[in-house]
Amino acid sequence: MRPEKRRTGAIAAPPMREQYGFDPAHGMDLESLLAVHPPEYEPPDLDSFWARVANEASELDSEFEVGEWVSLEGEPGVQVADVSYSSLDGIRIGGWLTRPVGGVTRGLIVGHGYGGRDAPDLTGIPSDAVALFPVVRGLPARSEVDGVGGETGMHHVLWGIRSPRGYSHVGSVVDTWLASRVLRELFPRLRRVDYLGSSFGGGIGALAIGFGDCFDAGVLEVPSFGHHAWRISVPSTGSARIVAEHVFDHPEAMDTLSYVDAACAARRVRVPMLVLPALADPSVPTPGQFAIANALDGPTWTHVLAHGHCTGGDGCDDGRRDDTIAEFLEGLPKDA
Repeated sequence: MRPEKRRTGAIAAPPMREQYGFDPAHGMDLESLLAVHPPEYEPPDLDSFWARVANEASELDSEFEVGEWVSLEGEPGVQVADVSYSSLDGIRIGGWLTRPVGGVTRGLIVGHGYGGRDAPDLTGIPSDAVALFPVVRGLPARSEVDGVGGETGMHHVLWGIRSPRGYSHVGSVVDTWLASRVLRELFPRLRRVDYLGSSFGGGIGALAIGFGDCFDAGVLEVPSFGHHAWRISVPSTGSARIVAEHVFDHPEAMDTLSYVDAACAARRVRVPMLVLPALADPSVPTPGQFAIANALDGPTWTHVLAHGHCTGGDGCDDGRRDDTIAEFLEGLPKDA
């Protein structure tokens, strides 16, 4: 029997049509969003495709390198080091490691949004966790690839879309899997490795957890790439808009997207999860977020945000967000 889902958080989205030129709630309330299901169609070889990708990833030599550990500015008792490793197609992935000086018992891989990242952010990181903050392929400021990336992800979201194996999101999932492997190799006594990601990182996290076995639990905030048919059928200011424009001219691209639908991946997630979808979000269409949240098939806690990707103003602040994430991660068993 499917575990009961527990839900907290907002019950109504703030009206913001005038700010964006369209309704970022897409006319849907919480009840209708909770009824959104993953796509009915899945490629018949979806699982075998990802099994082949996982097998290819397992044979890679990560060739990881770790720089000197130094004190992290503004974070007493925490050290930071540069890290890099090799991933699919020979692309070098860069990032940061942080660790508390008092010792670690758990690990955490922390995803990022489409703007990449230029430093680690310890918000929500448990005090006994070593964390790896990778920057996936093609994104700033550690894993740029010529002609790819940028702060909006405009090029990244279309990179390699002509085929599932070559698509950027497949490579980004492998980058994430290998981050977990590097962390376990560096700290072989870790009792568990979990995942935390938002937006782009939330969608990639759903794919990485659903189609892999690297993580013991996960947190997905306003996750992207859920239910691509929904994503490209409604207005947005994010990467979905770029994809919709591309699919209009190249409808065959939907074949590739069907292999990287985070809602389909969520059907395969059995580990404990916290998901934070939003009732209104201009960047990541909310039906896709809830398609992921509703499909998770393990113990799931859902904290509904009033608004995602908010840039300030009424309705942006959720005073319970950080506490909810911290409480979920702190409450996980010390041993996986």
